[in-house]
Parts: sequence; structure tokens; C-alpha cells
Amino acid sequence: MIWISSDFNRMGENILNGYSPDRAPFSTLIYGPAGVGKSELLLHCFKRLKNQYPILHLDAQDFIKSYAFSAQEGTLTQFRHRVRTPAVLIVDHLELLKGKVRSIEEFYHTYEALFQSNCKMICGFRGEPSQLDVLGHKLASRLRGGLAVPIRQPSRDDILNYLQRLAHAKFLILEEQVLEAMTEEIDNFPEAQNLLKDFIQYANKMEGALDKEALTAYFVYQKQRENFRPTPHNIVRHVATMTGTNLADIYGASRVPKVREARALAIYGIRGLCQLSYPEIGSLLNKSHSSVIKSYQQLQDLNKQDPEMSEKIKRFLGYFNAQDDVNFRNGV
Repeated sequence: MIWISSDFNRMGENILNGYSPDRAPFSTLIYGPAGVGKSELLLHCFKRLKNQYPILHLDAQDFIKSYAFSAQEGTLTQFRHRVRTPAVLIVDHLELLKGKVRSIEEFYHTYEALFQSNCKMICGFRGEPSQLDVLGHKLASRLRGGLAVPIRQPSRDDILNYLQRLAHAKFLILEEQVLEAMTEEIDNFPEAQNLLKDFIQYANKMEGALDKEALTAYFVYQKQRENFRPTPHNIVRHVATMTGTNLADIYGASRVPKVREARALAIYGIRGLCQLSYPEIGSLLNKSHSSVIKSYQQLQDLNKQDPEMSEKIKRFLGYFNAQDDVNFRNGV
């Protein structure tokens, strides 16, 4: 892991590098946007302390799954002993608790039990303290009442520095203007890693140099590819083009047979390719979830009974399922 130390993360870095359970406040919250190193700081703190104190490091998703399993298997006592007795409990990605009412309640009681035992807690949260209310007022107010430490968005210079070090670690020679152009397209370090990796793969495939011209061609290629990504908007857009239907009509209230069929195709595609729930699809298309279910089921039946419709659905899904390059797709 390449670590960049700068103004955006120095406060969090100093606090966790010098963290001592004997001197620390009960609750420490490390917060900020995605991809800025919060998890790395928490993991580094855990590794530094694990041989000195009883300490447990968990992702919130692990907490949710372990709690649900324990509740189902009747082993809550063992689960609670595990998470409520360490000298330090580190829980990352608290935002994953959103909507998990029982897990939030369990986490609140874990917080209270650790507090009563004079233990310590460190949490990572993607977002701002004002957004903690998704975890319920009781838990949010307690987390905000402890030490809250921000990790901010890295600057363009920070990202450029990261890319330079990343390229050096990979033994790549890249022109400065190539790296500078990359920084304009990304906001965090995981995006920097992915961009560099994908650009190298693209250049190798095209048998080209890692220069500014190749990067410009790569950005054009990526923009074209984006149109083939199975997002709800791209699915509706393709249905409109494929059926000769007005895009606004699919989102609207028209019940003309041609529009209804196009809308049903869009629902079928969004459900299958995006794995959205019926209420979520209804919200996107301005329809009740019951009408979305009915439309989906009707098209599902037609897919089995009508060879012409089955072929149309196959072509429609194939547009998004194919993994060939853009030039091939544009020729389809």
C-alpha cells in the first residue's frame, strides 16, 4: 500500500499513530469520503496495538452477519461477549448499518456496554457526522459526542503525488502531462489505481505507448463503453432506441401498447441486470410497485410463450451482456 501523508489526512494519521487506549477518549470517529485511506489507518492502528491489548477489528458488515447468525442460532451470549469485552473495539464502514434496525440497536447496546466497562471504541464512517442520523438518533448523538476526526478529500497535488509513486512502484515511465491529465479524471486513490491499471491494459491491447495520445484515446474508449454499462438509464435509453419509442413516454403515463411493451422491457431489464427491487424500479419509472410486478410477470410469461418476444428479449439483454469491445458493439 502506497501511503500519502498530507494536509488532508494528517490529523487522523497523527491521532491513530499515537493512539493509546490508556489515554484515548472512549469513542473516536474517523470520517470522510470514500477512497481516502480511512480503512488503512484503522487497520494500521489495529496491527500496532494487537500485541499490547485485547483488541478486535471488525467491518460493520461482519458485525451485521455475525449478529444475525447468532440470533438465529441462539448464540447471542457468545457474540456479545466477543464484541463487548475487548479493551478496544474497531468497527469500520459504519454506514453499512443503514437500514439494519436490529443491528443498529445491537450496536448501540454494544457501545453502552463498552462504555460501562471503561473500554474504548474506534469507528470508521463514510460521510460527515451530520449524516450519522441514518444510524438512529441515540447512536448518532453518542458517536458525535466523542472525538470526531476528519479525513478530507485529497488535493490534485496529492493525487498526482500518489500516481507518481504508483507508477514508480510498477517500474513505469510516464510523462508528467499524462499523470496530470489523469488527476483531472479522478477524486481518490482507488480511482487512481483503477485508472492506471485500465490504461495500461488498454495501451497493451492497442500495442501503443503510454503517452498523452494513448490516454486521450483511452478516455474516448471509456466514454463509449459507459453507454453499454447496464445502468437503469442506459437500459431505458436502449429500449427507446430499440423499439422506436420516445424516452419520455417510457417514464410517463402513456398506455399505448407500443409504449407499454417498451416499458415492460425496461422493467424486465432493470430487474434482471441491475438487481433492483420492484419499489426501486417503480420509483425510477414513476410507477407503483404493484404495476411493476405485474408488468414484469407478464413479460416473463411472454418470454416463455412467444418465440418472437423471446428473441427480442434475447437481443435486448445481449446488448448489455456481451463483453466485446466497443468497436464490435458499434457494428452490431
